[in-house]
Amino acid sequence: MAEVINMPRLSDTMEEGTVAKWLKNVGDKVEEGDILAEIETDKATMEFESFHEGTLLHIGIEEGDGAPVDTLLAIIGEEGEDISALLNGGGSSEKKEESSEDKVEEATNESSNDEVTEGDEASEEKFLKEWK
Repeated sequence: MAEVINMPRLSDTMEEGTVAKWLKNVGDKVEEGDILAEIETDKATMEFESFHEGTLLHIGIEEGDGAPVDTLLAIIGEEGEDISALLNGGGSSEKKEESSEDKVEEATNESSNDEVTEGDEASEEKFLKEWK
């Protein structure tokens, strides 16, 4: 199944990035951990590595072009795979590449939204009494 790779958010203030250089070409084999491209942010030029393996099937942003975060950057999949549905914005196999920063933020938001119930409070009080 093809994986859609979107322009990552490489810093807190990054709104868009520019592909400074592609290090892989369409048709190249890609291994997890391979550097796909160099991306210029508002602060630095950073290497962007793949979290997937397969064949680079499509490049969505050419060298020297800029695009907002979450814009289609590339598609990696099986050689010869039909990606027309992904290019047209449809298809249920679309998976957005999340940066580790986004995953951490999401996990933090989920844990901070946990409600404390009366049972939790009672358990905490019991623990504190036993601990003393």
